[in-house]
Amino acid sequence: MVKGEHTAMETAQAVYEFAKKIGKAPILLKKEIFGFVVNRILGAINREALYLVEQGVATPEEIDIGVTKGLGHPMGPFALMDLTGIDTSYLIGMERYRITGDPKDKPSPLVEEKYKKGEWGRKTGKGWYTYK
Repeated sequence: MVKGEHTAMETAQAVYEFAKKIGKAPILLKKEIFGFVVNRILGAINREALYLVEQGVATPEEIDIGVTKGLGHPMGPFALMDLTGIDTSYLIGMERYRITGDPKDKPSPLVEEKYKKGEWGRKTGKGWYTYK
């Protein structure tokens, strides 16, 4: 949850409590940021995973195994990019870069290459993996 500049703390707290009551696990951001919290952390994982592939340290498959087995994530970053769409990752990264101007926010050359080839993951049948 993000408490807007014009939102009363009482309102934010009431919504927070309601979310908990219906079984959600809310977090209250003190200010709005691009991508909020979870997507920012996911972005850091994706950037490092892509860097490791770019440097020839490991393959996408090996990284996905490491993340699922070593970190206990339900799927690795490359499988997740294929699920959500490499086009989505690319376009969000370009928008974030446009807003922040921070070079770390610019999509990886590997993501850009897949985007331009139309290899967007499950929706096109090919991304980091191939699908039937």
